[in-house]
Amino acid sequence: MSFFVGLVIGVAVGLALIVGFVRSENARSKHRSELATTVAAFARMTVEDSRKILPPEYYPPWVVFSQRQKLNWLNAHLTKIWPYVSEAASELIKTSVEPILEQYRPIILSSLKFSKLTLGTVAPQFTGVSIIEDGGSGITMDLEMNWDGNPSIILDIKTRLGVSLPVQVTFSVHVL
Repeated sequence: MSFFVGLVIGVAVGLALIVGFVRSENARSKHRSELATTVAAFARMTVEDSRKILPPEYYPPWVVFSQRQKLNWLNAHLTKIWPYVSEAASELIKTSVEPILEQYRPIILSSLKFSKLTLGTVAPQFTGVSIIEDGGSGITMDLEMNWDGNPSIILDIKTRLGVSLPVQVTFSVHVL
């Protein structure tokens, strides 16, 4: 008789454990589904939506709403006109820098001139712009630019002894 009582109690405890496990898994599944729905809703939210829900003082300090804008349209046009801009800028640099080089050349040199000055075939890229308004008194525009160009600048140096030294100048520009 005690065997049957133990069997009934064992089956009852086993069924109770199974029912408890099923209920726990169903509640967990429902909770995970609700969480996934909430995460999906937050993923579809725009910056304007988040600003409507919470005022700025509730955001942690690492959350920044950037006012920086991309300039893909400007980069596309600059790439198209770069050969002409490069030629004009090269000539302008040459005509304005050569007189300064001549003015400050050491006495041992007979001339300092550019034998080649081109800004290359790669146009500069504007990576971002932000506009800051100064309360009606003015506007400040902050541009970020990278230029990984291939300029070719060769400075032809001639000494009074008749020795000619071509010097190639290389540089890289990153303006923030």
